[in-house]
Amino acid sequence: MTQTSLKVRRSLIDIQNDFTSGKDKDPLEKLMVAWQFIKSLPASDPNSFFALGGYHGEPFAGRGSYDVANYWGGYCNHGNILFPTWHRVYLHKLEKALQSVPGCDSVMLPYWDQTYKITGKDGNLTYLGIPSCLTDEYFTFKDGITIPNPLKSFTLPLALQDSGEVNLYTKPQGYETVRYPLSGLVGTPEAAAASKVNNSAYYIAGTNIIDNALTTSLLNGNVLGWLSGSEMQPGATPSDPQAPIGEPDGVDAGYHLSLDAPCYTVFSNSTSVTQWNKDVANWNKEHPKQLKPLTQALENPHGEIHLAVGGINAPTQDADPNSPNPFLPAADANGDMGENETAGLDPIFFFHHCNVDRIFWMWQVKHKSTNNIDISVPQLSATTIAAGPYPGTNNINNQPPTGYEPTEQLTMESPLYPFKLVENGVERNYQSKDVFNIEKQLGFTYDNLSLDNTDGMAKTLKAIAVAKAKPAPVHKSNKVLIVDGINRAKINGSFVVLAYATINGNRYYLGSHAVLSRWRVVACKNCMINLEVTAIFSLYRFSESELQHAIYDVQIQGRSGNATEFAKFTVANQANFTKSVSASASGTIAANSTLMKTAIASHDTGIHHKNPFKLQVV
Repeated sequence: MTQTSLKVRRSLIDIQNDFTSGKDKDPLEKLMVAWQFIKSLPASDPNSFFALGGYHGEPFAGRGSYDVANYWGGYCNHGNILFPTWHRVYLHKLEKALQSVPGCDSVMLPYWDQTYKITGKDGNLTYLGIPSCLTDEYFTFKDGITIPNPLKSFTLPLALQDSGEVNLYTKPQGYETVRYPLSGLVGTPEAAAASKVNNSAYYIAGTNIIDNALTTSLLNGNVLGWLSGSEMQPGATPSDPQAPIGEPDGVDAGYHLSLDAPCYTVFSNSTSVTQWNKDVANWNKEHPKQLKPLTQALENPHGEIHLAVGGINAPTQDADPNSPNPFLPAADANGDMGENETAGLDPIFFFHHCNVDRIFWMWQVKHKSTNNIDISVPQLSATTIAAGPYPGTNNINNQPPTGYEPTEQLTMESPLYPFKLVENGVERNYQSKDVFNIEKQLGFTYDNLSLDNTDGMAKTLKAIAVAKAKPAPVHKSNKVLIVDGINRAKINGSFVVLAYATINGNRYYLGSHAVLSRWRVVACKNCMINLEVTAIFSLYRFSESELQHAIYDVQIQGRSGNATEFAKFTVANQANFTKSVSASASGTIAANSTLMKTAIASHDTGIHHKNPFKLQVV
């Protein structure tokens, strides 16, 4: 296929700008027509949005629809090497459905360029955020006809009442998907009442109608907070910025860092990159003159966007008086993008994942992996090889999606359920190797392979120059803090791990680790045993003497209803603090001891349990 015959996926921002300026209204109009059409199809139609959106999570299929103790009922792959390729095929199928709409054969799925920046009045760059065509209530065509915006939400034609789900997460027929700061928990009278209280805070005065301008502003503010991360946190000084390096704090930094991942397996998923960064930390400890950088997987910042849209505040935003979102809602926001069960039923999911796929293609081009993908991992530690298959090349640490077994070894020839193609007259499931090269195998390309796109205004050049002139941070240490042993099977819904260090009375924010999860992980026996979260935070800006006196604490920020589980972290942090202070007074460096495993008991709360997390400084 020649380059000129390739179809092109464009930036949704550019398409919207062309429509607004009058340069070319057809692409956005046809996109709206196609989306409206597939959303209106009967649920039984394979091209309907309900059928396609439901492949990701609910409605469940296969063994996961009845054997909830052992299997995940959705088809989506997360936490393993099939994450990028499964979602690539998923987008391709949705795109084909859009092109099947009469008069819309030229429609391509655009990407939401999340790192796109515009020039402010002061000449500095700031993130645009979500294009308004994804949040506007209505869309008006050039002929004056106005329709409800098909990209804003989706109304379920059938109820979602899957076996094994917690009742509060069931969704009735007629339910309309919501985003931050709204709540969509309506499965029980109690949950519905709590959601009504939360959502009523955003009513237009004197009505029971949601103020779309207000909620859109809050949503965009939260997205901007997740994109930029926390460059300045309470306790910081202008000469000591708090943004971590190595374990980036912010979606933008995470996307950029993922492009430097040394191999596909590490780039592809959160499970593999965690093992890699552990090995790197140990390598750096043993080879101080041959230091290797920490890296990031594409799946990590991808998950942060899910949480940003799906109802979890940007990390530490509540504590920041200069937050881009001054009207912070309570923890009761529960948007559908925030959990895997319903994420695929919000149209914004596909524009987000189109951008994720674009970054996947960027990595392939940069690492000369457009025609073949090697899943081998460079050896850093002998223990990694001895331990068996590399983490993330099977589903041992994850609830296997429909069609897979926990110990099944995954390869680039593993079937990508439920998607099928016809080869030589025979139908078979897609495999990753069928979609390595988007140009040669799928017939399309992306119009732009940059994470640094701007509005192109003249002031932008000044802003870029100012940004580049910022002094590089001073690295005082190569050590990292490893937070281990958090079992997400005990936490309902998605959440964020935040780490802090208190040194000489000052509390410093170390960074955050987002976990895109589901509501009913506790039903999975395999998950209860194996599904632990590990987060790694760089300690680059602290000297060795400062680290010797550091006291670390961990917080979980997540869905309401987890108070009992989250309280364990409060108790454990207090015990860690007491232990560290006592040891420090006796001359022992407690903060840098190997593994802190302590049985915790709180006489004040009556909670007795083992420490819900382990800390290690390497």
